[in-house]
Amino acid sequence: MPNFRYQVLADQIIQRIQSGIYSPEQKLPSVRQLSQELNISKGTAIHCYEYLEDQGWIAAKEKSGFFPHPSAMASVGIGVGVGAASGSVTAHRLDKPILSPQQKEDLQPRLIDNKSLGIHIVRSASHSDQIPLGSANPCVSFPAVRQLYQALKKQVQIEQQELDSGVLAHYQAPPGDPVLGQQLSKILSGKGIQCSPDEILVTNGTQSAITLALQVTTESEDIVLIESPCFYGILQCLQALNRKVVEIPQCPEGGPDINLLEAALIEGRKSHWPVKALLLQPTVNNPTGRTMPYENRVKLIELANQYDIAVIEDDVFAELHFHRNRPQINSVSQFQGIMPPPIKTLDTENRVLYCSSISKTLTPKLRIGWLQAGRWQQACEHLLFVSKMGLPSHTQKALGNWLATGRLSRHLRLVRRSYYERLGYMEQALAQYWPEEIEFEPPTGGYLAWVKLPRHVKALDLYQQALEHNINTTPGPLFSSQGHYEHYIRLNFALFQNQPDYLAAIQYLGDAIRTLSTQE
Repeated sequence: MPNFRYQVLADQIIQRIQSGIYSPEQKLPSVRQLSQELNISKGTAIHCYEYLEDQGWIAAKEKSGFFPHPSAMASVGIGVGVGAASGSVTAHRLDKPILSPQQKEDLQPRLIDNKSLGIHIVRSASHSDQIPLGSANPCVSFPAVRQLYQALKKQVQIEQQELDSGVLAHYQAPPGDPVLGQQLSKILSGKGIQCSPDEILVTNGTQSAITLALQVTTESEDIVLIESPCFYGILQCLQALNRKVVEIPQCPEGGPDINLLEAALIEGRKSHWPVKALLLQPTVNNPTGRTMPYENRVKLIELANQYDIAVIEDDVFAELHFHRNRPQINSVSQFQGIMPPPIKTLDTENRVLYCSSISKTLTPKLRIGWLQAGRWQQACEHLLFVSKMGLPSHTQKALGNWLATGRLSRHLRLVRRSYYERLGYMEQALAQYWPEEIEFEPPTGGYLAWVKLPRHVKALDLYQQALEHNINTTPGPLFSSQGHYEHYIRLNFALFQNQPDYLAAIQYLGDAIRTLSTQE
């Protein structure tokens, strides 16, 4: 039985959704109506709706109120597919894959040669005179970001007073600031990852965490499996570390194709090039926006255990998934349309290295990320210490103090609503200004869109042409070690609110696509 009134009320509403009393089109009582009908405070009613929204049961519509979430309605009447006693989920075993000669060729390990374009795109995206449709930066015009910088300002003032008193500041040695560690431990616990604060290493963003994970789990010319397409920063990191890669295409639902993943592991063992690690972004992938199904996560961790490989999980976009976790889900079918838990929660052998940061949810400028490294924790902490000595303490303290205020959950609700709304604006603009031949799959979360251009239009040509008109995009070949996806681009809609200059940029890109498609 829940301890709080809002949870009791939330359970009652969940039961009504499950029983079909509330239809998808039926608006739930307003906060005022709920408080009057049940003789509760408005604060309790608000807390109840916030809880239900966080858990994926309801969704807020701008200026309309709250409605049952479509994914919640989809699960009504679906039976539980697990044993009641254990509550465990067993993935269906797939047949051993049979590969074509071309697939076997594609699964051969390769060194990466993809150096300069990524840096050029990142630099050009920072120019203030450009429409930034290509970068992966979030919108920072939210109250929480300003509050965080106020906390940073206060921390700087505290350290200034310490300097005036003659106090010598020390490095913030790994694992990191204790207050921040405590807050990150709570965040991970909310995801189902149980660890103490001293088991979380604070890093210089997610990229630093991933680099550290690769350094301790692999050596030069070792083989790493990656999903394809893959964030270009990861490819450049692997290139700098001189690791070989095998690209595993994403399946339509999201995550690496499990059949091909297993085939690569089998081929590696047969051909004496054993795979050492798998690196993936299973939830709200960059660039595709897809999310790996739960049953495939179960199968993936089974394969990792069988072949004894490290799994490096990049979870940086997960908090922006549009459909939140629902409590007490213990059936594979119930995860359909809902954000599955991190792969780390399925890890029974401590082989998953979990990486994330605040770069996509708050601001990228503070460069604060974290790593929970499993069995490699001690090695990562030592390497972090000898390579960095420590990271700035004032930013860590400021973030820790801000997280302690409890404002993160409300901020995440706001940004998810905003990005979902802006996705709608982007979809409308593409439908209005771009040719019908484009293929656009709405992402499961975040603020990045992966768009397939007509077959005669190359993304690099469009990128160069758009850049001449101060419009920044990200061409698809950047997301592959082999130059695939030449007809894809990634667009950022984090700031897209139908502003005239953004609409003009979309219209120009549509005209350019039509022109390029006739030049073949």
